[in-house]
Amino acid sequence: MDQGARSWLDPRKRTWLSEAPGPASISRVMEDFEAMAATGRLSQFQPMATGFTPLDDILNGGIRPGELMVIGGPYGVGKTILALQMARNVCLASDQNRAMYVCYEHDRTHLLSRLLCLESTGESRENMLTLRKLAQMSANATETGGLIAMLRDDPRYEPTVRKIETYADRLILAKASGAYTTLPEIRQWAESLQGDQKGHVLVVVDYLQKIPVNRDLLHSEDEVTTFLTHGLKDLALAEGMQIVAIAASDRMGLQSQRMRLSDLRGSSALQYETDIGLMLNSKFDIVSREHLIYNLSDAESMRSWVVMSVEKNRAGRHAVDMEYALDASHFRILPEGDFVRERLVDGKAVLT
Repeated sequence: MDQGARSWLDPRKRTWLSEAPGPASISRVMEDFEAMAATGRLSQFQPMATGFTPLDDILNGGIRPGELMVIGGPYGVGKTILALQMARNVCLASDQNRAMYVCYEHDRTHLLSRLLCLESTGESRENMLTLRKLAQMSANATETGGLIAMLRDDPRYEPTVRKIETYADRLILAKASGAYTTLPEIRQWAESLQGDQKGHVLVVVDYLQKIPVNRDLLHSEDEVTTFLTHGLKDLALAEGMQIVAIAASDRMGLQSQRMRLSDLRGSSALQYETDIGLMLNSKFDIVSREHLIYNLSDAESMRSWVVMSVEKNRAGRHAVDMEYALDASHFRILPEGDFVRERLVDGKAVLT
């Protein structure tokens, strides 16, 4: 075996991404490449679809093993909705896929409530679940029959529970603490997902700047974000998994009409280290004013649309703007989108 090369035939090793540093001849890499395919570990060759079109087309199939995607945008634009829906989509796509949603913002029961609302959208509109409706039903729950039991026994909502149960063991909701859930702990949780898994493993962090660090060693926002971004990227590479991290804006970014990747806290590290930079903005806020002045009815409808901009993409095109309908009451972004046809306000250039 070539110096530094690690055989893919070892069942304990998932991918070349976790191999030790060092040289290996192309012929050796070709042999290992074929051996890896022969063992059925095809997910290491294939991107993981996010479940959103045309986003997956722009990403040439989705997020690849070892890649880090960062999602940014203003408050309330739908970042958590998008990230949680991606995790759910990954688990629905294959019974071999697993995902973990590490959340510093919400508890597990709230995230489950969001999923219940999302999955109920296949029913008639009057039967769709909302947080208000779930709260009302919870008030009527008894010790012998909790909320989930009530939903399972109701013909209107039994399909919703059954849908969640198809991925309930493979989508892990991890409640994180801004005081003690550090990067090493996230890494330990993520590694526990691997095992002999042959499918994709997605880890979502909501959100990046909430991860606690040693402030005696890291002082500036750039230092903190660089440290955390490097750590998440290293985890993705070492374990051959995909990682999505939501990032917060800096103060100046919050005042921008159109938030860009360069408006995020510690943006220099995010611009250089991430593989995919995805920014969300309300369409109403960033469409050129000429479209709002002359068609007020269309302008009002734009409040329910999100513009998803691919500002960085190592695997293909970038500077692409897509639009998706936002159904905030049911915590979902409709997966079939389109390219933005209206002219958007200009923003700052980003590094590529």
